[in-house]
Amino acid sequence: MLRLQALALSLLLTLPLSAHAEEDPKADDFKPVLAVLYFDNNTGKPALDVLRKGFADMMVTDLSAVRQLQVVEREKLQKLLDELKLQQSSYFDPKTLQRLGQGMGAQFAVTGSILAVDPSLRIDVRLVEIATSKVLLAEKVTGQKNQLFDLQQKLVGRFVKALLPRLDQLPRPRSRAPDVDTLLSYSKGIDLADQGKLQEASDQLAAVVSQAPTFLLARQRHEELLTRLKEAQQRRTETLLDVNELLGQRSEQYLQGKDMASLDEKDSATFLAWRLIRMQYLARQLHKHLAPKHPNLVLPGHESQALEWMKRWHEQARAYVQETHAYVRRFSSEMNGTRMMPSTRLQLPPEDTEYVRQAKYGPLQLDEEVRITVARALLMGRFKEGDDTEDFQVGPSPSDLEPTLAEQGFRLLEEAVEEAASLPPRQYELRAYIALELHGDALMRKGRMEEAIARWQRFLDLFPAANRFNFMSDKIKTALGVGSNTRSNAGATFPQALEDCDKKGILEGYSQELHRRLMTRGYKAARELFTEVDTRCGESRELKPYLRSLLTSSALSAAQAHDCATFHELMTTRFLALNGSASDTAGYLKNYVPHCQKPEPAAP
Repeated sequence: MLRLQALALSLLLTLPLSAHAEEDPKADDFKPVLAVLYFDNNTGKPALDVLRKGFADMMVTDLSAVRQLQVVEREKLQKLLDELKLQQSSYFDPKTLQRLGQGMGAQFAVTGSILAVDPSLRIDVRLVEIATSKVLLAEKVTGQKNQLFDLQQKLVGRFVKALLPRLDQLPRPRSRAPDVDTLLSYSKGIDLADQGKLQEASDQLAAVVSQAPTFLLARQRHEELLTRLKEAQQRRTETLLDVNELLGQRSEQYLQGKDMASLDEKDSATFLAWRLIRMQYLARQLHKHLAPKHPNLVLPGHESQALEWMKRWHEQARAYVQETHAYVRRFSSEMNGTRMMPSTRLQLPPEDTEYVRQAKYGPLQLDEEVRITVARALLMGRFKEGDDTEDFQVGPSPSDLEPTLAEQGFRLLEEAVEEAASLPPRQYELRAYIALELHGDALMRKGRMEEAIARWQRFLDLFPAANRFNFMSDKIKTALGVGSNTRSNAGATFPQALEDCDKKGILEGYSQELHRRLMTRGYKAARELFTEVDTRCGESRELKPYLRSLLTSSALSAAQAHDCATFHELMTTRFLALNGSASDTAGYLKNYVPHCQKPEPAAP
């Protein structure tokens, strides 16, 4: 490999340069253009085919260190090969070689064959004049595969110095590939990049860099890939925003002035698809007003905008519930006494289907649990904006910001249980379980414990032999503070622990109570909860040593919701009074909530 580079370099810097020197008195300014083609894999091992790219990239990198030579980048070669749809076997067809040379602007090509890699590396190398397809040099080289870097330093340096004695400093080899096995792993990475699999390529090259930290070429290509990934993500984000807005406009235009009652089954399914898209679009608009990380709390100062999007979503959701059930009633059929549902797949024209795919809205399916889905959004703030992985939970929920929505959500759950009674027994049990558990959870979040227990008990009364009987029974016990999970018990009994300044109960239930309040009251709850504990129990000898930890938890929760004012207020007053330090605060800012760092004062 290294002798290959030295021999090719020797010929290029003697024959081509001298030939042009005879024709042009300004030969010192002439730079022959060289293309390094992919080597043939003649080892009989197809798994080594990809090694050709690594060899080419390594040679290009090291030959490019010689400023008197212009070397075509490997990526340019790959792009041209893809455009011409060339196979390796066609490289030495004279016309094809000339097309390659013209496409890359090269006069000379280096190519070769890999004959063996283990235990030693054996390569045939050829230097070809592209215009004539004449082989100017044919040489066989051999070297130990695990001494690649040492040979490279010694041989390339020796040949370059011999050929260019006037150089003040010899160019150092820049690829620094330690051995053939590492180069093979590297080759797989750049091949993945050529296929457009940037994330997989980045992961592959990251592993190579980790295993061979001195392999500079791998490190350089990995850094380039990270930049490409970042740019690709930015382009995807911009495209997604554009397509999302387009779908938002199309859904609004389609739904305006249409009455689904006058449509046939196919058009009714299309109508429901656009209603669902409209809801997902509005959910994405709501998402813009939330903290980027879980829990997705409404950002400070965004309360009115968030509530407006929630109301608009609820308007669409309410219509979607009515339309879905009308669709099922109108287009269901009976076969042999069995009720057959209409198609649950909601289809759009091909062009719009492609936009939906690009926007990642997920498969458009009729929601058979639509009442539960809407109630979950109203009561718990759980919204769907695309694929299942794109669901998010907002705090406060719509019913927390607009209390009148709570009873609507509870009514939907009651209707879901009543409707489920007409289903086969197992489906009835499952649907009732989902609705009644959600009903109880929502009531517990709002501090209505006895009502929550009543909903869970209703499930036990309806289905005493259910597999979920013990689970639901334990939820009731947990609400009363005697369930199987100690941490959950502490969350349920936190109000009483705070009333009694019970250190154990406060410490065990603080995080759960903090989460519950954040999700029902928003970012302000972080300050309010600590202030309440500090005011009521701050002088308790047992609890006081733990106050700083509780304060930190609240301050970081506020900062994660972008309430940086509360973070700084708590951490620069009470935190210091509780023997915290400014360096601790700086560490939290740097490592956990850097967006809350205050800008440095301008120099006078």
